[in-house]
Amino acid sequence: MADNIQSLGYLLKKEKLATLASDHPHPELLLESLEPFPGFYEEYFLPTTDREQKPKSVFMVIKNFDVCHEDDFIRMTMHIKRDHNIKFDAALSSIMLFNEPTTSIRVHMEDYSQLPQLISHYKQVGVKFQPGKQVKPFQSLIKIRRFFDLDVMAEGVYKDVDKVDTYYISVPLFMTWDEFEKATIAIRNNFDYKTYDAAQAAIYNKPGIIELVRIYDRKADLSKLQSLQNKYIIEVERK
Repeated sequence: MADNIQSLGYLLKKEKLATLASDHPHPELLLESLEPFPGFYEEYFLPTTDREQKPKSVFMVIKNFDVCHEDDFIRMTMHIKRDHNIKFDAALSSIMLFNEPTTSIRVHMEDYSQLPQLISHYKQVGVKFQPGKQVKPFQSLIKIRRFFDLDVMAEGVYKDVDKVDTYYISVPLFMTWDEFEKATIAIRNNFDYKTYDAAQAAIYNKPGIIELVRIYDRKADLSKLQSLQNKYIIEVERK
């Protein structure tokens, strides 16, 4: 069994998005995730002080950019990171906006006051942004293309090298989002282990695709993850 897996893939999740709250209005359409890990940050799980510390994602909505041109986007991002002193992580993503699939750049930053400079640098390399508007909170299915670097904890159980408190468990078959959501609700209602957030993921290997469930939990351990994996396998096989 390999100790480490590196591969391209995607993450699929549902989150509440809205126009980015900012002291300075942005001329571009920028959305923020109001609940980055909704299953973990439930009101009855964590106190307000912990909720305020949760990570933030910003989605910069762009025009006329086909996800098929991902290699161009990666080169643009490498160029910006090489030539400018801004620490950020960026990935192409698809969100549902006004009931239409829309391309965006999902950004994580250490210092979000540098967001205007980052937008300016992307404009300089040819990215065009949708004009800003007020968007009330709404639920969106989000698909993020990313590179995965995973440590193997056990057969079919992985820890994300780059993202803290983030794990993956493999499942034998693909589920639609609706099937996955129903399975997650059923498991949560019939299992003592509840303080985690779940999303779908997949990575590519030589035979094809490894189907995964992404788990976010600050106190996960191998035993909990394997128990959860067994629950998901039962639900998948039921389909």
